[in-house]
Formats: sequence, C-alpha cells, structure tokens
Amino acid sequence: MIGARWGRRAIAAALVLALGAGVAAGASTRAGHFPVLVVGAGPSADYVLVAEGCPDVGCLVLDRFDPQSGRFTRVTRPPLTAVRDSPSGDLGRLVFASARLGVALVGPNGGPQAVYATRDGARHWRRVPLGAGERAIDVAAGGGALYVVTGHCREVGGFERCRDYRLAHTSGGAGWSSVPVPTSVTVDPFPTSTGPQLGPVAVFGPHVTIAQISVGYATPVRASGNAGRTWTTWRIHWPTLTSVDGCLLTPASSTAIWAYCPTGMQVSLYRSGDGGRTWAAVHQQPLSGTGGGFFAPASPTTAYLDYGYPRHVLYAVRA
Repeated sequence: MIGARWGRRAIAAALVLALGAGVAAGASTRAGHFPVLVVGAGPSADYVLVAEGCPDVGCLVLDRFDPQSGRFTRVTRPPLTAVRDSPSGDLGRLVFASARLGVALVGPNGGPQAVYATRDGARHWRRVPLGAGERAIDVAAGGGALYVVTGHCREVGGFERCRDYRLAHTSGGAGWSSVPVPTSVTVDPFPTSTGPQLGPVAVFGPHVTIAQISVGYATPVRASGNAGRTWTTWRIHWPTLTSVDGCLLTPASSTAIWAYCPTGMQVSLYRSGDGGRTWAAVHQQPLSGTGGGFFAPASPTTAYLDYGYPRHVLYAVRA
C-alpha cells in the first residue's frame, strides 16, 4: 500500500527535518527512550513517537513536545499492530495540520488500511468512516485541514489497483467532504499495465498536488489551488518523474515541490519551482533505494541527502 511504504521512508526524513524544530534544539527523551518518528504540528507543538526501551510496537508511546517550555506531555498514539522489522508497526503515515488536528493511516502493506483522526491534540483518536467499497490510499495535512485520498481497489496480478479516486478533507475533523480526482490513461510500453494509479498526495495550505504512477512516456501531475475543487493537469514527459511505484512529492511552499522517485534499485530526485508544471533533476551521484539512505527536503531551496551504505554522509542540496 502506498501510504505505508512512504510512511516508513518519511520516518527517516522527519528525523532530519527536525534539525530545525524544537525537538532537536536541546530537548531529549529519558534514558532508554528512542525516537522513532518526529512530526511537526506548527510552531506550537511537535509530536514524537518513542520506543520505550524495546523494539516492539507495544513499547511505542506518543509524546507532544512544547518548544516554548521544552516539556513533553504523554498523549495517545493511534492503534497500531506489530510488523516484523518495522519500528513503527503498521503505521503508514502520521501527520498534523495543527497542534490539535491530526490524521493517521494504519494497516498492513498490500491490504486495507484504516484512517484515524484526532481533534484534541492526540488525546483521542476516532476512526474515519469511508464510503462503501472505498479504500484509503494516502493521508496528508496542510492549511489547517486534513486530507484522505480514497479509491475503489482490487488485486490484479499481486498488486492493488484502484479507480474512482476521491479527495476528502475536513477543517475541523468532524465533518468530511470529498471531490473526485481525475485520472487519465497514458501510453505504457509494459504489458503489465493495469490502468492509471495515483501516487502519494502532497499538501501545502490549499495547494494539493498528486502525481500519477506511470512507467510510460508521460506522468500526469494533478494540481489544485483550492483544496481539490478544481484541478489542472500537466503532462511531465519521460524520464522525468518516471517511477516504478509513484513519486513522493514534498511541497516546501505553494510553488516549490521536491520529488523522490524510485526507479528500481535506484532513486531519481527532482524539484519544481512552479507548483508541479515543470521539473528539473537534482544532480547527485547514484542514490540506491535499498542502501539505507534518505532524501529530506527542508525548505523551498534546500534539501538534505544521505547516501547511506557503506557510510552515512549528509549532503545539503540547494536549488
């Protein structure tokens, strides 16, 4: 499932992005407590998923960190299940639109995933009901609102394929409204193609961007400046934004977007300065998607890149 895969990559990225947050500015957890995930929730709070002295998901707790006082407050984590070799269990994604409003995607890779939302700063989590036959594809937060991408999905050749995509959002966490997300068929030279599939959703304020998963000659990018009410589609031609499993788009402003695109054993990196209409490759040495490295955008013009194995070297990439 897309959300779970990207959620685990985002764990490493979030730890680097925390260099600019209060959690990395002198605060620390108690001895035997190991941060697994750091999630920013605006200037008034950060959320830290912590393993308390053991690698099992049963030891995971969620703390809210106040940058002003430097204090941690124990809150409630979303319901999680243990997954082998995953320190965060079956947590696919955890994001916050504000200190009070957050959403989590929970469930196994390749299977149905549940969406949980909080309106009270992670004291309580409630499951978000989906429409009949719908599955959650991804979640995002931005501009004081939560977003969920859904679709009607089935398994084809060992892969989950979806159609009838919709983008649901809420500004208060109680009532949700949804709009359709357009998809289009592209020329695909591979006989295993099973139709257009949407990748992870990226949100900055009301600006929403989604790239279609494509191994063909063009990758459509959907962009909306009004929370999905209307959409603009740009076709990005091969090899830019070509990926075997969808590009992770990370918006750093209303116009600057970074893209992390797995292409098999390697990863291609791109940046757009016009909201997704055009893209330029981020020049780097070959980055292995299986070598333990990660890519972490930090601002509209700066990102951090760790090449991983055999030794970790952190580079600053500037546009």
